[in-house]
Amino acid sequence: MDPQRIGTLASLCRYPVKSMAGEELAAARVTFAGLIGDRVHAFVDENNKSSFPWMTARQAHDWLLFRPRFLEPPTIEQEIPCADRYAVEVVSPQGEKFTVGDANFTQFLEQRYSRPLRFRFSERSMTDGAPVSVIGFATIRALSEETGLALDPRRFRANFYVRWERDEPFFEDQLVGRAVRIGEKVTIQFVKKDIRCVMITLDPDTAAPSPIVLEKVTHQHDRCTGVYAAVLREGVVRAGDPVYLA
Repeated sequence: MDPQRIGTLASLCRYPVKSMAGEELAAARVTFAGLIGDRVHAFVDENNKSSFPWMTARQAHDWLLFRPRFLEPPTIEQEIPCADRYAVEVVSPQGEKFTVGDANFTQFLEQRYSRPLRFRFSERSMTDGAPVSVIGFATIRALSEETGLALDPRRFRANFYVRWERDEPFFEDQLVGRAVRIGEKVTIQFVKKDIRCVMITLDPDTAAPSPIVLEKVTHQHDRCTGVYAAVLREGVVRAGDPVYLA
């Protein structure tokens, strides 16, 4: 019996530096730790003694406007890239260029945000809840209608953006506990809904906040949009890949 097709992977994104701008990809290798190159660089706020010590756009909205890019991006053929494939250049909102991990960039950020920061690198993605995040375009459309705003999908900082065959808002919520296959090989299992924070209120181009977005998500959707997923089978995914129930 042929598997049931339930959607199409319309676009995929990774975020080289945690909480900074992301990049849309044509294809990516997916490992048990997530997309290769996703959130491999991060900064720890040394004044933050909580269980979530990361420096993010929650504390400083314009952090979101820093634009990182890999100097030599890890390729889909490399299952375990060498360390130099993770070198990243970042452009500040004012156009200054830095190399992530260099002491002068860390010092620049410390002075800009008036707090001590510690740079961290990991080949494993430093994600918040699970290796991969997924949201449906129908969900974003519905939230746009609820808020009266034309919401840019980038607000939701997902790895996988899906067009469901049923075109039903929040359809991904119904798949929690289920496994899906993307393309020929990659299999993920939806494990829980994605609890949201102030990040979704920020415009990805200006960092201007629209509090109504989180208000609607909180009061009408239990503060959740999109889902987190674990990776059950590694491989390569491409934009346009079909999505099947596994």
